[in-house]
Amino acid sequence: MADISMFFSLDDRMELESALLNASYKTTGEIRIRVEKKAGRDPLGAARRAFISAGLKNSHDRNNVLFYISVFDRRFAVFGDDEINKKVSPEFWETVKKAVIAKFSEREFKLGLLGGITIVSEKLSGFFPDEKIDLKENPESITFEG
Repeated sequence: MADISMFFSLDDRMELESALLNASYKTTGEIRIRVEKKAGRDPLGAARRAFISAGLKNSHDRNNVLFYISVFDRRFAVFGDDEINKKVSPEFWETVKKAVIAKFSEREFKLGLLGGITIVSEKLSGFFPDEKIDLKENPESITFEG
């Protein structure tokens, strides 16, 4: 797969975008997905760099989350900003990661991410509910690099 944007079918991307948009109505936190060719030996470090380059570190509430996939390395990480990390334990992130990877091991990448998005959005909405009723856009919620 030379073109990593083909990692998800168009239908998969639409379903993931819909899940991300629905999650955005429940919380002030933003959840995004980043797919890259290679992470190297440190997928969490790569996720941190992608988080910053996507502008997720600049939010007021510091409660954004990034799901990071490295296609050729077959690596996955989930990265949360400072305020969400103050509210959850490291075990929470490990639970999310294990749930996603369980589906990834079955080659069910979309289902793994949908499950992870559900877990994270429930936690975010509990700590950081969005009580405004407004239309939202989720620009570039799934990005590809490399």
